[in-house]
Amino acid sequence: MKYKINTLLILFLLSASIYTAGGREKININDNWKFKKGNLSRAYKISLVESGWDKVSLPHTWNVWDSFDDREWNEDPLFESAEYYYRGPGWYRKIINLNENDKGKQIFIEFEAANAVTEVWVNENYIGKHTGGYSGFKFDISEFINLNGANLVAVRVDNSYNYDIPPQRADYTMYGGIYRDVYLVKTSPVYIENVLISTPSVNKDKSDVKINSTIINKLTSNSLREFEIIIKNPIGKIIFNKKENISVNNELNKIESELISIESPELWSPDNPNLYSAEFILYSDGKAVDKINEHFGLRWFSFNADEGFFINGKYLKLHGVNRHQDRYGYGNALSNEMHREDVKMIKDMGANFLRLAHYQQDPVVLNMCDSLGLIAWEEIPVITSVGREKFKENAENMLRELITQHYNHPSIVMWGLMNETVRSQPDDELYWNVDLCRDLSKLAEELDPYRVTTQAQMIARGEDILKYTDIRGWNKYFGWYYGEFDDFGKFIDEQKSLAPNQPFVISEYGAGSKRGFHVENPVEPDFSEEWALECHRSHWEQISERKWIAGSAVWNMFDFASDEKNGNIPHINQKGLVSFDRKPKDVYYFYQSRWTTKPMIYIVSHTWLEREGKKDEKKKLEVFSNCAEVEVFLNGKSIGSKVEEPFLWHVNYIAGENDIRAVGKSENETVTDSIKINYKIIN
Repeated sequence: MKYKINTLLILFLLSASIYTAGGREKININDNWKFKKGNLSRAYKISLVESGWDKVSLPHTWNVWDSFDDREWNEDPLFESAEYYYRGPGWYRKIINLNENDKGKQIFIEFEAANAVTEVWVNENYIGKHTGGYSGFKFDISEFINLNGANLVAVRVDNSYNYDIPPQRADYTMYGGIYRDVYLVKTSPVYIENVLISTPSVNKDKSDVKINSTIINKLTSNSLREFEIIIKNPIGKIIFNKKENISVNNELNKIESELISIESPELWSPDNPNLYSAEFILYSDGKAVDKINEHFGLRWFSFNADEGFFINGKYLKLHGVNRHQDRYGYGNALSNEMHREDVKMIKDMGANFLRLAHYQQDPVVLNMCDSLGLIAWEEIPVITSVGREKFKENAENMLRELITQHYNHPSIVMWGLMNETVRSQPDDELYWNVDLCRDLSKLAEELDPYRVTTQAQMIARGEDILKYTDIRGWNKYFGWYYGEFDDFGKFIDEQKSLAPNQPFVISEYGAGSKRGFHVENPVEPDFSEEWALECHRSHWEQISERKWIAGSAVWNMFDFASDEKNGNIPHINQKGLVSFDRKPKDVYYFYQSRWTTKPMIYIVSHTWLEREGKKDEKKKLEVFSNCAEVEVFLNGKSIGSKVEEPFLWHVNYIAGENDIRAVGKSENETVTDSIKINYKIIN
């Protein structure tokens, strides 16, 4: 098992609408597409009349609203479950204009993702097919373009259920469409395909950096080029610069640099996410013909079965959340700014850990994790059930894409291989589970020997599948689906005794709640904010008491769409700390008070302003704060200060409006919060 890691990983390019560098152009082509849902024939034909087609911009999904419908669109007997939203093909068309200035260039169309099977035509020529709904992919369209002006790009995307494509089934809506950015990329015939940066050794005194580049030659003859590497420290000072002659003899050329030593490196961590930058420039006859800019971070980490997680030799309790990529009114078709808002909200809550559930997420999300300092677990969408050989082939390809595309992010420390696949299925299903897990783990180690593998399971049955990954991940919902809150500690202690030498992460825990729904005496599972708060309070205390639990991720940061849910709000999984439209629930502030050091204060609750009770009846008033002292004022009069949690008072409200003000003090800083409660006297 590999628990100690020494590696340096890089960020992918940050994209603008038009990115130009050293002859390379990356042009955002999200606007002015035509779309029509349905299994259309010959929709790739230039002569097609686009009658009834919608004008759309990307990112786009056709399931923004029908995922909330109660009608049954389709039912597959193999799937054994009705879905309430359209799962099938949809077509996109767009005209792209080129001119003679593009003569001799390589032209690519690059998709950040489309769900789930994508086929592309250019000028009626079939270009290719991509299987999988969460990874990026591109096609070389150079041979099929018109330099005289208009070029028709036609794209067929299909999110139909397919037994052979992960995920077969999951507790989230599988939106269809081109839901991330699309680019037209232009390069010279000899271009940089990718650059991987690793560090064979990192410590506080020195880091050894190794660079592996792939250069593609589309010319029919061998070629001599110059290749330059420039590295800058986090404040932009050049610390390494080397240009060398290279011989580009074949279509695919691998170039491995000498070992580059960085003295007294500025290390990357959640508290100090220092990022170095690197430029890779390809020259022809002294002229720059291609250029790639990268950012990277220097760090090392390790997991210990008894002591937990360490980064750069220092202990760090991982505490964070899971995140799905959808939002109310947008489905999964979020803009880059929306993704950034999500990650910033997670960091502002005080999280240092983010599990990206249950699939490869937008590149901007990982860029934000790198720049803000969030340790990341990223995974492939093998969830709930597994198929056979073709399913396995697709799962392995998804893992290969995930690791190669996101290999360079310093924030990522864990590759997730599967989620909740062990259930009460027949023994032969368990065999395929174990077989797939074992092979995925081997593949991950081949592709990336510098990170750990993990998985998340909710029950143990048959062979111990969790032994095939480096980290054991557990999804447990005591006090929500089963048992009592305190049963969590008993369960996890028992599991520790069964696997004493393997690190543990609590990959999911939580409870559903509706923002603004409050009760004085919550009962399981009533979807009140109060029940959810007690669930989180109990679980967090039990996790905090056990140092050997390396980390935990709340399920979930945000409410998300789940077509099969029929709870308090149909077709929504409400376990978020924040609502589907990005409004925090009380429990968000509970964690913020535990996880942040910047002084904060929050009166529970800003969404329960109309209350009732008997005259002179004592009512609970709680404040969340990380301050050393909290004082509360009711209708202008102090009702006392407290210096230890819980910051809890029992008060008498007067009939009508009650003004509540809380003041938190920490050293020389003071923070305040206030609400007004309208209290109705009842007999």
